[in-house]
Amino acid sequence: MSEREEATKAEILLALTVAVQRQFFGWLWSRARHAVADRQSFAGTLALISGEPITP
Repeated sequence: MSEREEATKAEILLALTVAVQRQFFGWLWSRARHAVADRQSFAGTLALISGEPITP
């Protein structure tokens, strides 16, 4: 991760924190509505960090 550009690091950090914050601090209806999308976003971002191919 340290070899990446600062803008890419910021995008990755934002993608991880938005999904986690919405699930932990969101209202119940908001968490339920975004649960699948947040899980996929989080998994996709982790795959991007580790360099694995992203599968839907």
